[in-house]
Amino acid sequence: MEGERVSWRGENKRPPAFLALAVATMAVMGFGIVGAVALGTAVANSVTHVQASPGHLSAGISPALMAQLHVYAKDKVKKTTSGNWGGYADTAKEGTILEAYGEWQVPAITCGADEPAIQDNWVGIDGFSTGTVEQGGTLAYCTTDGGAPTYYDWFEFYPYEDIQFVFSGSIAGNNFQTYVLYQPYYCYGSDCGIYTILVEDESNAAFSFVVQGNPSICNSDNQCEGGPDGSAECISESLTGEGYYLPDYGTTTFATCQAVINGYHSGIGGLPKDAHATVYAITTIGDVSGKVQQSVSSLSTYDYTDDHFTITWGSYD
Repeated sequence: MEGERVSWRGENKRPPAFLALAVATMAVMGFGIVGAVALGTAVANSVTHVQASPGHLSAGISPALMAQLHVYAKDKVKKTTSGNWGGYADTAKEGTILEAYGEWQVPAITCGADEPAIQDNWVGIDGFSTGTVEQGGTLAYCTTDGGAPTYYDWFEFYPYEDIQFVFSGSIAGNNFQTYVLYQPYYCYGSDCGIYTILVEDESNAAFSFVVQGNPSICNSDNQCEGGPDGSAECISESLTGEGYYLPDYGTTTFATCQAVINGYHSGIGGLPKDAHATVYAITTIGDVSGKVQQSVSSLSTYDYTDDHFTITWGSYD
């Protein structure tokens, strides 16, 4: 049915409807240095933890801006490389990207001896060619003692604060969805323009959360949380440039990756020409070795045209 989608769990979902309820019941908060906490701890002052059953969080999706879908030809996808990203991104005129959404299964990673390693999956707005990112996702971390990995879910409003870990637990193999929404005309008092990030563990609601940030509230360095809203992404990230290996995760699949750009809602590679967006397939080239760390498959269809893809691990460094 138009305006509805079926998830990989066979359920209808409406993250926007759930977020409308969250907006009505949450305090709107700004982010920055004030209230930031150390990595690995819960974010008590800037996160509302939604303790609910998966059925409550997964009520179905009715895209905010649904339009007639057209299909980009496959040759419209541009191939590019990155020192840290692997996956797909859409770019468009700044201010035209209002929503990004993706679903994936958290991959189990293999830790090597004496190798600090990180792998994370996330969905976000901005970051491809801009200096800010509003994103949420999951992360796996290996210490230097060769022990078992630790898994987290998290959000970040880069560069105004570091990654904020929310929950830690046994989430490898769990199905996650992240929904990032920018509402330029949503106001809290006189402050307008709100980012809302939903990170939901569809397998265990105890690891789900919603967080909101107000771009008009600044931190102590007078940096405001505004974003240009010029790209949408579904990414597996390597941090070799920051001194971490990329652990072997085999493959990680985005069952679906979607965006709302210029009023069109579609799979990340299925936008019409009228959306004036450019689709990029991103291969990760290791900063240290120059090897292919992560390769990305072609887009295929799950919910929408060209919304499904797999990323394959290739190298530690």
